[in-house]
Amino acid sequence: MKRGEILWLAFEKFAIVFSFVVTFTLVMLLLATAIAGWQHRSLLESLRAGLACDTVTGLNTVLDDFENAVITRTISISQTIPVQFDQPLDTSLNVELTENVSLSRPTTFVFPAGGGQINGTVYLELPEGQVLPIHMRTSVGVSQTLPVQMDVAVAIPLKETELGLVINHLKELLAPLQLGELEKRLRCSAP
Repeated sequence: MKRGEILWLAFEKFAIVFSFVVTFTLVMLLLATAIAGWQHRSLLESLRAGLACDTVTGLNTVLDDFENAVITRTISISQTIPVQFDQPLDTSLNVELTENVSLSRPTTFVFPAGGGQINGTVYLELPEGQVLPIHMRTSVGVSQTLPVQMDVAVAIPLKETELGLVINHLKELLAPLQLGELEKRLRCSAP
């Protein structure tokens, strides 16, 4: 036999033994892991169930707190606001003339006891400072800008905003994992 063939046979034997040892070792490790896992299955299930129960319970608590949260802030307002409206006036008042007022009115004078009548014109002058009672019925247009400066306290419950819809949707997604269903599936106990 040649030296190359001898080396080749030695290598084949070594490879077969090495492959057997590695395969045997891996199979034994796999069996040992399976046996240990089988023995500790209840421990792993209880850890998994506890973790799932705690997570779902924690999520529900956080969502409840988030839903019941109220944003409170004080908002400062500093701006001008245009104001336009018609104000009706219906009132009696006294006015004072600021200058002499001349009046000329056509009139008819009737004489007593059937004496007839005369058409004519009356000329009259009201003096400056004369006080006249009047009744005013009109509408006054108001067009102004008003400065507004104030602090407004605001309280916004999150469940009354668009976030309330998002929170409800998250709760619906977690509903299948509620504690009662989770207990049935994972046999966990309520905290």
